[in-house]
Amino acid sequence: MQHKGKVILVILTMGIFVSLLSLSPAKPETPAENKPAKRTLTNKDSNNPALEPIDRMAQRLVTSLNLEGATVAVVKNEKLVYAKGFGYADKENKVTVEPYHLFRIGSISKLVTAIAILKMVDDKKIGLDDYVFGDNGILKGAKYKGITNRNFYKIKVKHLLNHTAGWSLITYGDPMFIPAKIHKMDKAAYPINFDEVIHFVITRHLPYTPGTHYNYSNFGYCLLGRIIEEKTGEKYVDWVQKNILRPNGITHMQIAGNFESDRLKNEVKYYDYSPDNKQLAYTGSGKMVDKPYGADDVEMLGPAGGWVANSVDMMRLLVMVDGYSKRYKDILSKDTMDKMIKGVGGVNQPLGWRSVSGEHWWRTGTLSGTSALLTRDLNGVSWVVISNTTPRRGSFWSTSRWAMRESFKQIKNWPSTDLFEVSE
Repeated sequence: MQHKGKVILVILTMGIFVSLLSLSPAKPETPAENKPAKRTLTNKDSNNPALEPIDRMAQRLVTSLNLEGATVAVVKNEKLVYAKGFGYADKENKVTVEPYHLFRIGSISKLVTAIAILKMVDDKKIGLDDYVFGDNGILKGAKYKGITNRNFYKIKVKHLLNHTAGWSLITYGDPMFIPAKIHKMDKAAYPINFDEVIHFVITRHLPYTPGTHYNYSNFGYCLLGRIIEEKTGEKYVDWVQKNILRPNGITHMQIAGNFESDRLKNEVKYYDYSPDNKQLAYTGSGKMVDKPYGADDVEMLGPAGGWVANSVDMMRLLVMVDGYSKRYKDILSKDTMDKMIKGVGGVNQPLGWRSVSGEHWWRTGTLSGTSALLTRDLNGVSWVVISNTTPRRGSFWSTSRWAMRESFKQIKNWPSTDLFEVSE
């Protein structure tokens, strides 16, 4: 009983203490960490004497290739240290390029689609060995009837990712760029839609057994976009924006329009100085058009080549899958990252990336009026160069790689600031 009395006394004492606390003034909260306000980056944000070699070599690149405009961004140890524009976003109206300007990125779009598919693999929503066509496949129903070559039923998701699904460009050319042939051979009405492209491909011969022969395929990556739609019940672009891009701070990327009148806010104007820069419109109108605006259905090409982005978006995308995770954790598991870089199914071909050599990974992008190179380079440096011009001469990729690497050799002290923290 004496012990019980002591317990009751302790409880009463604690109750009085708590009551007194409740009557005392509230303790002020610890001030939150002062975070810089988000804002739109401009060229002035990268005016740093230490990085002057990048300014100089980027301008040399633009001049040597006669580019109308270009955007350049650099990451060091997963910090955005540089983002600038050069030349004109719109030559006729003398609008100069700033970091916020949007560019078509061509086949860098394939990296976006590969990341989306591989994230679904990590989340157990899809398997790399899932079949694409047939009763046991992802794509089935009336839209996918008419297959006569049984090899089509052997195509798996991984074959689309590593360009080994079995088709060839030799007979008909790239099916994403031959509306006139599809119109003539299948009696399809203009403008040709993706369902009609699919029908054209699957009702013809498949030259190679899936998994045995590499043949670069825009069509295969457009099919991956269709697979995302089938698995999620959402439009490809909506699902990717909601589940891949926006959660990682990428808010400006969209699918491009086809005509100059479709230019998005802050999107550059495109210039093609190649000999065949005038072509028939993809719509079947019979009109000759400037190749960047109406020769190809860029919107339909979306998962394979239709995204637009600014240079900061591109670097945010890269740090999501750069294998470093020093400041930003990769969004893919280590096992899936290994597959992305080393390949799957006995094929030494990366998934989404154009090529991988040790620490050096890169992805190219080309459309009429667009040249782009995204690079995860050596010594913790990553960078992107995108232009709004098809050059008259010279190699955009080799010249860009040379110019950027030469500039890095001349940098003695890298900035410690991270522009990712302030860019919206």
